[in-house]
Amino acid sequence: MLHMTDDFDIIHSPLEQTYSADGHNVDIQIYRTPDTHWVLEVVDERGTSTVWDHLFETDKQALEEALMRINTEGIGNFITKAHNGAQAAEPALLKALEQGKIQPTNQDVQDMMAPLSDEELDELDQFLLYGVDNDEAMTLETLDGYLHAIAMGPQTIMHSQWLPKIWGEDIAMMPPMDSIDQLNHIMGLVMRLYNSIIHGFEHKPPLVAPYWDICEYDIGQFEDAQGWAHGFTEGVALNRAAWKPLFDNAKGQQWYRPIGLLGEESFSADQDELTQTPAQREQLAQQIEDSLVNIHAFWLPLREAIHERETSQRFRNKVGRNEPCPCGSGKKFKKCCGSAAELH
Repeated sequence: MLHMTDDFDIIHSPLEQTYSADGHNVDIQIYRTPDTHWVLEVVDERGTSTVWDHLFETDKQALEEALMRINTEGIGNFITKAHNGAQAAEPALLKALEQGKIQPTNQDVQDMMAPLSDEELDELDQFLLYGVDNDEAMTLETLDGYLHAIAMGPQTIMHSQWLPKIWGEDIAMMPPMDSIDQLNHIMGLVMRLYNSIIHGFEHKPPLVAPYWDICEYDIGQFEDAQGWAHGFTEGVALNRAAWKPLFDNAKGQQWYRPIGLLGEESFSADQDELTQTPAQREQLAQQIEDSLVNIHAFWLPLREAIHERETSQRFRNKVGRNEPCPCGSGKKFKKCCGSAAELH
């Protein structure tokens, strides 16, 4: 929806929302001008504003960042921290944006979306192997498969649902660490891995680069995506019921088959026969990239429909009948989207 001011246009994302937890409320505000990326601002129940110091390429990334930050810190701690720092922290980015004093670059966004380097992948791999005191913690390739399923699935999964499972926990958002700096660094690596997957799917055509190992055998080297596929099935399991339309679709069954054969424990009666040798497993692994492109395309219309429905619900809840219609037509809401005769 588009809001007009005397001096400039501010475009507000339909993903803006009020988030409630533990008896507290915050308003997540996501907006931009026509020529900039998205600004993320959270206004808490005390009226304190927290503005992120970098811009986001998409409003979805901004929303996920806000929810991750609030859930990681705890909403009560987030509000207290914002209130205590309000006197010293001015929302300089917002003021500069409103006054047209800045020309934002893509550098911060590119850094956030950049794939992890080989050194960073090794660092995250070592942390998952040795820095988490839980035998159920994921490995790097399992994490990559897990994040692919979350990024491309039929519904948006909140960070509070998927983060604990990385560390093999039921409720802990992050494992115990030596310092807040280490926590932020590891979280940054995980989120960059996740963001780079999302960013890849947003390309046309999608850029798909799943991560799994090449294993050495006496007979040669073979790709082995079993760990990756297991992670993908763990992502599906977060809300398997929502994936049912894919499993009920003949083509969907075909696309998911190499993942299920490699990643699920009891996928089919011929599973052991089809995954017995390294060559067989490599053959299945080499089918996965095409499967991911097709599965992403299968769910994309549903995700867009959910987005439009949520936008419509926001309009019905918050727009007065005599106010300008949020669709930007210039008409009053009651004469536009608020009229039963109009469909948008």
